[in-house]
Amino acid sequence: MIRRETTINFTRAARQSHERLSLLAARLDTAAGGTSTETPLRADSTGGAYDMEVSIGSPPQKLSALADTGSDLIWVKCGRCASCKPKGSPSFNPTKSSSFSKLPCNAHLCMVLWSQNLATCGGLGTECDYRYSYGLAADGQHYTQGFLGNETFTLGSDAVKDVGFGCTTMSEGDYGTGSGLVGFGRGPLSLVSQLKVGAFSYCLIDDPSKESPLLFGSLANLTGAGVQSTKLLRSSTFYNVNLKSITIGSVTTPGTGTDGFVFDSGTTLTYLTEPAYTAAKRAILYQTSLRRVANRYGFEACFQATDNDASNVVPPMVLHFDGANMELPAENYFAEVENGVICWVVQKSPSLSIIGNIMHMNYHIRYDLDMKMLSFQQANCSSI
Repeated sequence: MIRRETTINFTRAARQSHERLSLLAARLDTAAGGTSTETPLRADSTGGAYDMEVSIGSPPQKLSALADTGSDLIWVKCGRCASCKPKGSPSFNPTKSSSFSKLPCNAHLCMVLWSQNLATCGGLGTECDYRYSYGLAADGQHYTQGFLGNETFTLGSDAVKDVGFGCTTMSEGDYGTGSGLVGFGRGPLSLVSQLKVGAFSYCLIDDPSKESPLLFGSLANLTGAGVQSTKLLRSSTFYNVNLKSITIGSVTTPGTGTDGFVFDSGTTLTYLTEPAYTAAKRAILYQTSLRRVANRYGFEACFQATDNDASNVVPPMVLHFDGANMELPAENYFAEVENGVICWVVQKSPSLSIIGNIMHMNYHIRYDLDMKMLSFQQANCSSI
């Protein structure tokens, strides 16, 4: 059945996803160790992002923050933070935590930022100040800045000491409705790197009233029939895979190959570079037995659909990775963007191919950092 979108604002989702595509493109450059725990994710009510629950400090201060597999830094708004985005969400107050301390300039995480020209020293070396841009260094619209801190993070029922994070005092950009962002990327600043987990997994539910499971370490297992795996390509941050080809109906079209296809939880839509995009769009248009309507929100394959179940009139879509095939349910690549109008939720990218979180839904997806593998299995996410 085609997804009847009641929660995603596609005007905002398309804008956010396009901005995020530009930002990620500008940043191009057995797995059971460490912590084993779980914490819920929840879809936000507008742009299609997913926030995770996290408690910081002693006693714990409960916050939510965007879960992002496409970046590394963990940060939350700190103190009054009058010049911070997003507005209206709570901030972490370090003065009310007995376990908080600032990270000095000689700390390892500060040196990581320093090597990327993202940090400066304050307080005669006792404070590591950062300005972390999501995009080109000259882009003043998407950044977070403040100082690095060291704290106890409570995830689910587990308290983890000595997590380095950004205590943000100024930020610009659209980070959903939470209090910051938790990076899950492959670099040393990310939460998964600091927790030293061998793997993590999630299974996304698009209903904001329901919790999506986020699992770490030995809990992040895929068992039973239908588990498929593909190798992760080399990257300092991204979870890239080799998309060899795409089958749409009776037509097989080019993939992105070793240029990579990035699994990104923080992007809602899916993007394909050329020639993959135009070939796949042509196959969709040729094989969809519905009346075509004008483009919407940057989607170039939109159709009139009044039937509650239009999945029988759109062609099946299969992503062929290196050693794995992802047979997508119709609701993972078509969505109702307006009343009676469904669109293929894939757009053209000038630089970077991304599989966004709409295509992740209905799958339990596992990121194996130790073995450098990505695995997936169709699942009822509510039952995990």
